[in-house]
Amino acid sequence: MSEIIIIGGGLTGLSAAFELEKLGIAYTLIEVKGRLGSSIVSEKRNGFVLDGGPFVLTRTREWPLLAELGLEDALYQVARLPNGNELVAFKNGTQTLVDALANRLTSGRIITRMSVSTLGKVEDRFAVCLENGMVMNTDGLIVAAPARYAERMFYTFQPEISQRLLKHHYDSITRVTLGYRKEQIAVPFSAPEDPSCAFGSWTDSEYRVPPGHILIQVGVRLPLERTTPEIIVRELQRIMEWPSDPVVQRVDYWSESHSLMPHDPKHDADMTVIEALLPEGVALVGSDYRADRFEDRMTQGQDTARKIAASLKS
Repeated sequence: MSEIIIIGGGLTGLSAAFELEKLGIAYTLIEVKGRLGSSIVSEKRNGFVLDGGPFVLTRTREWPLLAELGLEDALYQVARLPNGNELVAFKNGTQTLVDALANRLTSGRIITRMSVSTLGKVEDRFAVCLENGMVMNTDGLIVAAPARYAERMFYTFQPEISQRLLKHHYDSITRVTLGYRKEQIAVPFSAPEDPSCAFGSWTDSEYRVPPGHILIQVGVRLPLERTTPEIIVRELQRIMEWPSDPVVQRVDYWSESHSLMPHDPKHDADMTVIEALLPEGVALVGSDYRADRFEDRMTQGQDTARKIAASLKS
């Protein structure tokens, strides 16, 4: 029976696995971390719903995947932008989507805490070499791993792809999430006009905060090797004139949070070259490549799964 291996259990990889599940095609999903979802993680604490990763999301079109997962009512609108797009958030945290996808993956094999060292080809099948020395053969391969990992995988398999992936650089983002009593904070607020501040979002929705409270998330470009979470929070509170006693606080550091390459004017042309170098039956997908927006990762994962599945049939 034909099988497809997916490397990377973030949103793109999970969406691809879900599509293969629906198509009835055998698959194995390999994730280096101990959990699925990458930076998408949510928790409920003191009546707040906190996200360690993406919180307020831009929606430019309908997301049919939500209906497929029974999540039609999972979102609420944070704001509508002048261009007609929406800012939305998940009522129970962005991890709602990850959990719904993971719960639907019942027929495939999920391997976590395992990295892929290299890729290759044995006769007419692809070989996936794991860090423990095990080699898995597959008919189709979806690489949904960040460029910093994918570069090593392609090093001996397709060296030119590896060389191009070496160009990728990243922002280091510390997401500071603070919950306050509403009278303590003046809203709307603007993120500090400082290159070190990447973004700022807030909500007072009943879905995310207790009555009379507000939830704030700010992204700061300060590598933790040079500071500490406590210093970042104190400095942010000082600059914004926020109280030093939030009701709830969460700090998440992502050393390579966001690829800067999609903002490079040469990126699309570079991706066209990389995609032309990929063997038939192999795809390279995810936020580092052509799926910069959250919604694009869902669509790209599903579209790629259908494309690879069709190539196996042909």
